[in-house]
Amino acid sequence: MTISGIVVFLIVLALMVTIHEFGHFIVAKVLGIPAEVFSVGFGPRLFGFNWGGTDFRISAIPLGGYVKFRGENLEMIQGKSEGSVEEFLSHAKWKRFLVALAGPAFNIFTAILIPLVAIMIGFQESAQNSQPIIIGHVVKDSPAEKAGLQPMDRIVVSHGIKDPAFNDFKVDVMMHPDEDIPMTVDRNGQPLNVIVRPKADGGQGARIGIEPYLKQILVANVKPDSAAASAGLQAKDHITGINGQPLQTMGKMFDAIKDSKGKETTLNIDRGGQSITAKITVNDPVKNDLFGVGAEIQQESVFIQRTGIGSALGFAIDYNWRILKMNFVAFKQMIVGRLSARDSLSGPIGIAKITSETFEAGGWADTIQLMGLLSLSLGIMNLLPIPVLDGGMIVLIIVEALLGLVGMTLTMRVRERFQQVGFVALMLLMGFVIFNDIVKILPFGKSANAPPAAQSAPTPGK
Repeated sequence: MTISGIVVFLIVLALMVTIHEFGHFIVAKVLGIPAEVFSVGFGPRLFGFNWGGTDFRISAIPLGGYVKFRGENLEMIQGKSEGSVEEFLSHAKWKRFLVALAGPAFNIFTAILIPLVAIMIGFQESAQNSQPIIIGHVVKDSPAEKAGLQPMDRIVVSHGIKDPAFNDFKVDVMMHPDEDIPMTVDRNGQPLNVIVRPKADGGQGARIGIEPYLKQILVANVKPDSAAASAGLQAKDHITGINGQPLQTMGKMFDAIKDSKGKETTLNIDRGGQSITAKITVNDPVKNDLFGVGAEIQQESVFIQRTGIGSALGFAIDYNWRILKMNFVAFKQMIVGRLSARDSLSGPIGIAKITSETFEAGGWADTIQLMGLLSLSLGIMNLLPIPVLDGGMIVLIIVEALLGLVGMTLTMRVRERFQQVGFVALMLLMGFVIFNDIVKILPFGKSANAPPAAQSAPTPGK
């Protein structure tokens, strides 16, 4: 991770936490529940200001945040309640319920808002995700090979969906491990019906073992005074082959780059419709500079422009719903032992690494998209019925309401035990994911990356 990547992670984390806690704060304010503290971060107060009776502060540990209401939990539990109408637990249950729900709701709303705005103003999308799926490579002994799929087959129908986009296809495959998926492929103009059964594959989720066909790759920019510039590469060149061989798939391109390390390599280039070649010596790969020579390359993208809030909202909700389903499948696979929790869960260190790499590879556009995914995870995680999380508070309020129907009350002792159990459970979980992050950074702990849907988000502490 670079310094700039770490700074971007802290900015993203602060934004997500601020959005979450602002949800609690603003709903409480509207309902007449005063807040004593609004903190981004935990621990000692670094600086801030007081406005409207609330201390807005930045605290020393930038891994979460909180809103503190008067008499919310600990003061009441320790018997220090003054019985004031301003205390949190003195307010009506429905008000406390809405306040608890507001934080996760604001995170989920943010997750929907980001793709909604992107669709309305237009954004760059990988052409691979919007073009017909043509198979470039079939992995040996994979479900795809067993089903009879071959390179250059075009998938025209999958699970009843005609001409699926590659992104949607991957999600569908991930969501159906060990289940039959009917497909129709076009092979040399002839339709062929096959049944493919995706296989759960450790931390990589379910997959069938194919790589999409890759015709060319774009040179995004060339660094001045670099080996790429000396070889004559220019921005907007399209690399169509290496040493006279077509790219065909990303995997084959990586293999060709690896085999060419330290040797003079011929790149076949399409420049404005003209075919030319460039000779270059491949060094160690660096980030998305796969040749290590100062040429930033990326898959071809297309500009998608959609107007109209209706279709944009539909896209945003569908996009987040697909991510939720992927998360559900990932956790289900962990429960049944098909997916490794070690490979699939990330804590603050892991998420910082992912955020840093995303920013360095794709800039703010990709980072904001990642922020939407993390915000969704943050909102959903906080709805889990775990004590000290918002979901735990919601459970207490519901139990309190049900007991009230039969003339009973929820004692402070029960609340205290509930909070203590939740705190211990949360600390154990945080300890596990942080230890897991550290182990994965070490050379002996590196393993395959988990699918994005399986990554967890940091909890704000409310």
